[in-house]
Amino acid sequence: MVSNLCFHEVRDASDKREVVREALRVLAPGGVFSFQDLFRLKSAYGGIDELVAAVRGWGVASVEYVDTARSDFIPGALRLPFMVGTMGVLHGRK
Repeated sequence: MVSNLCFHEVRDASDKREVVREALRVLAPGGVFSFQDLFRLKSAYGGIDELVAAVRGWGVASVEYVDTARSDFIPGALRLPFMVGTMGVLHGRK
């Protein structure tokens, strides 16, 4: 399952973690996922460690967070908060 910059757009969910949770609920056991979103926006997702812990608590076998703003494959000029500075990738297996 793949999602690219969609979860934060769900207007009727004040806690965007619930949108992530619903996506993972419908993922088949053993299925893999890769979600890119504005995961560093604390107002939407809380802290990264809290988000990853929540995902683990939902019965996901493995989850990893990639901070794209600090990744070498993103040019420095794009790491600004209004560019990719708030983006990250959650990926793993249910």
